[in-house]
Formats: sequence, structure tokens, C-alpha cells
Amino acid sequence: AYKFINSRYEELFGFRNSEIQGKTDHDLFPPEVAEPLAATDLAVLRSKRAWQGEESFRHSDGPHTYLSVKFPLFDEDGEATGLCGISTDITEIKKAQEQLRRFSGNILASQEKERAAIARELHDELGQVLTALRMDAVWLHSRLAAQDEPAAERARAMCQLIDHTIDEVRALATRLRPGVLDDLGLIEALEWYTAEFRRRTGIACTFRHHNVGQVDNLTATAAYRIAQEALTNVARHSYASRVHVSLMLKGGRLHLSVADNGCGFEVRKMEDSDCLGLAGMRERAGLVGGRLELESRPGKGTKVHFMLPYGNGGEKGRTTTE
Repeated sequence: AYKFINSRYEELFGFRNSEIQGKTDHDLFPPEVAEPLAATDLAVLRSKRAWQGEESFRHSDGPHTYLSVKFPLFDEDGEATGLCGISTDITEIKKAQEQLRRFSGNILASQEKERAAIARELHDELGQVLTALRMDAVWLHSRLAAQDEPAAERARAMCQLIDHTIDEVRALATRLRPGVLDDLGLIEALEWYTAEFRRRTGIACTFRHHNVGQVDNLTATAAYRIAQEALTNVARHSYASRVHVSLMLKGGRLHLSVADNGCGFEVRKMEDSDCLGLAGMRERAGLVGGRLELESRPGKGTKVHFMLPYGNGGEKGRTTTE
């Protein structure tokens, strides 16, 4: 039961200190407000430990969010006989954070859109020019073959250089925005990328998925980019010989993990320096309502785990290995 409230509490909630004494949260607030308040109060009294968290209330000007701290009050025998709560209105901070999230989301969406446009230009426009140039080089080689062997050899070398350039342009376009992600979806994109990672780095890389159906484009992009960044870190920093990528739907949550058997590190030091792009991965995770966890110990490998609430899927899993 309440013993005392200050003047600011009176102003915000319209209660008087003299009127509120002896009453409980259930006497003052509707059940959807009173129950979580009473639950945290009870937890503080039972645990004899302080609690900190966010609480929401509706005032005349709309909903407000408070950062609240509750701590127990003890008698001379060390028994918790009451508690004290202190709350700070962080509504404007939460609004600013939400606005920043929207801005970040718009920026990332614009980046993906621009990447897709550049990838199409590289593949279509530059690819067509290089193909035409190769046809001319082949024609030139055939005309010179019987007349000027050194010149014909130069033309043949030109064909090889153009072929190499075409391959590089295609690879660059795919790295910017893999068409398979838009055309076939997340699972196929991860199957392609893990196979490409295995071919490019020589690191044994497996991919398994289970119970995941079609994933919306926003979530698929976030998951793909997180996996891409995590695998880039494996190649650059881990000295791993094996890495496993897993995508599954379990307990109403979509889980993506990238785990290697590399050198590992102290998580706190890496998070402070952000040399692994953790802030960017966490930002992508947060923008789709998920979160990112990092597990690592020196000599014990590293695991990046991305999860978010998601609906039911229906596709059975399979494993891609080499």
C-alpha cells in the first residue's frame, strides 16, 4: 500500500498524497496498469534487490514512458518492509530513439535500393558492352590468325582479359545485391553465399535450415547482411577451419546463427572497439524488431546469433556441405 507520493506524482496522476495512503495499485489503476506495477513491487520485496526498468502510463497528453528504479526498505532486523520508487520521464528520449531508428531504416533501405540499381547497371549495361567488345576481339583474332600471328595472339589475350573482366563485374554485381535474394528468397541466397564463401576462402562451411518458409524482404535482407558480415569476419579474423550457418524457426522466433571454430576473443574488448562491425549488425537486427547476441572466448571460437519474433514457416530443413 502507498505511504507517500511527491508533488510531481500528484500533478501527473491527479492523486493527493493524503488520499492515496493505504491504497494499492489495484485501487488506483486499471488492471492492465496495476498488475505489472504490483508484480515488480512484489519481486523487489521477495528478492530484497533493486529493480530497474521501463514503465508506461497514459496521461491527458498521451502515453508516457518512465525509467523506474525500485529498491527495498529494511527494518532493523534486515527484513524488507517496504520499497521506494523513483521514476524519470524518458518519453522524449524514446521518441528521439524511434525517430533515429526510422532514419537508420530509411538509410539502409536506400542503400539496398542503390546497391540493387548499381548491380543491375553493372550486369546489364557494362555486361553488354563487355560482351560486344569480346565479340569484336574474337572477330579480330580470327582475321589475324592467318596473317599476323603475334597480333592474333594479342587479340586472344584480349579475349581472356575481357572474359576475366566479365566474371569480375558479375561477381561485383552479385556482392552488391545478389539477384537470388530477390528472385528466390533468403534460403537460396544463403545457400549460394555459403557455397561461394567455401569456394573463395577454402574454409569448410555448412548451411542448414529447418522449418523456415518464405521470409519477407526486409527480414531477409537483414538476415542476409548479418550472415554476410559475420562470415566476412570469420574469413578475416578467426583463423577458423570450419564454420556453420544455421537458419531455423523455433518457438515463434526466427534464428540465424554463424558459428566457427576459430581463435575466439574477449567479447567486451571487441564490443568496445567495434572492429567487427557489431554496431551495424545490431542496428540491422533492431530495425526489424530482433536482437543480436555474440558469444566468444579465446581459443573457443565465436558464435553470432540473430533472432526475432516471426510467424510459422513450413519448409523442411536440409544441409548443404562440401
